[in-house]
Amino acid sequence: MTRGSILPHGRQFVLTWGIPSEYGGLTAALLQRSRLFAERGGTPVHVLTCDDRDDRAAVAAEVERRRALAEGVRITNLWDWLRENDLRGRPVGAGSGFSPLSDDAHTRREYSGGILVRRIRTDADGAVRQIDHLRDDGTLAVSDRRDVPHSSGRPRRVIVTCDASGQPRAAWRGVRELYASWLDRLTAGERAFVLVDSKAMARFAAGYRRPGVVVVHVVHGSHLTDDGSAIRASRAEVFSRLSAFDAVVFCTARQAGDVRRQVGPAPLLAVVPHPVAPVDGVDTARHHDGVVVLARLEPIKRVEDAIDAVTRARKVATSLELDVYGDGPARPRLEGLVGDGIRLRGFDPAAREALSDASFLLMTSRSEAFSLVVAEAMAAGCLPIAYDVPYGPRELIAHGRTGWLVPAGDVQALADTLVRAASLAPDELSRMRRNAVDRTRSLDEATVLTRWAVTLSRAARRHRLREATWRFREVLRRRLRIG
Repeated sequence: MTRGSILPHGRQFVLTWGIPSEYGGLTAALLQRSRLFAERGGTPVHVLTCDDRDDRAAVAAEVERRRALAEGVRITNLWDWLRENDLRGRPVGAGSGFSPLSDDAHTRREYSGGILVRRIRTDADGAVRQIDHLRDDGTLAVSDRRDVPHSSGRPRRVIVTCDASGQPRAAWRGVRELYASWLDRLTAGERAFVLVDSKAMARFAAGYRRPGVVVVHVVHGSHLTDDGSAIRASRAEVFSRLSAFDAVVFCTARQAGDVRRQVGPAPLLAVVPHPVAPVDGVDTARHHDGVVVLARLEPIKRVEDAIDAVTRARKVATSLELDVYGDGPARPRLEGLVGDGIRLRGFDPAAREALSDASFLLMTSRSEAFSLVVAEAMAAGCLPIAYDVPYGPRELIAHGRTGWLVPAGDVQALADTLVRAASLAPDELSRMRRNAVDRTRSLDEATVLTRWAVTLSRAARRHRLREATWRFREVLRRRLRIG
């Protein structure tokens, strides 16, 4: 273990696709975990992102605004790193397709802070064919070609890095090959843990094996289709290769059990919930009719159900009012559904503070992995009324004692439950609020950090055993070949 830390010895990395400027639960959870590792675990965390976008200044500002980046946690993007650093790859040959862009009708320029950072060439249909990444001084750092001819007849993606004079230095046949070289450089042969949070990067990480580098996939979200009958198409590739990871971590025991029944005993499946910070001075005696929704406005969250339920409930409990915090692509459609007593507050980094004042939280998602917002509401004494979806609400809510569970998609049941909740006597509501706060105490940071320490130690042991097996197989393969 690192001195002064309960975490096992080794450098800590987080690998994710990117951090959106208005990020939601996945990013909030990985930054919260990183802060936990750095502050309570005494181990610095390096968050690695691989998305190719031009709004990283806005992302950095948003992370700063939310105070989400703790001391000891830093974020590095692959393409920014390549602008300033050399990376070893294949020699640049004639088949690399390297040729810097010249401006034409299909080339656009992108700037950041007044500095040209990318030139992007598209075809006549608007599909990206080449991206050139530039340094601050205007020299070419990386050329990402998406249309290099290949004998298969399908174009190949080739990435070429260049020196300060614009001459090619190294090449990679495909972006996964580039990811591997980058991780090799950053881990530098030292003992390391790589926690992979995004589905996109998990597809790459399932094939990344290096001595001393423990790779753990952290699953955010349900792996099932909405009807629960099959694995989502977006997770099929990774879930067919779970044994490739040294551990796979879920937020709830129910999800881990469901996956175990599907994939068998081989993978190391672990359960670590998100930590929930205690809220000081919770007013369990408060009694007013404020209702909140905290969610990104997208179809999977079904915020229209919450709006509809409050609209119906107000016909009986006329004092109920709903505040929806969040933004997203569904907002224009939701604006047409809003009536009296319902407000779309938009995105607000301080939205969780509303949980300390509101009486009830509505959670109407199609699926969850843990439903951190439900746990945070309970910690603040805000009673949740949640669709009973996999996974999270049922694990957190004791129906009728710390909140209420409603059949998924049943808007009338949601409205009826809200009316009943609003009509409860003040002493009954106070008792339920105290129960809700008490329920979240088992999710304190110290407890969750200990579970992470145990999980990573087990993953490291599994990695060592697998490494010994790989070496034995390699020795055997060489001997058979020699013989």
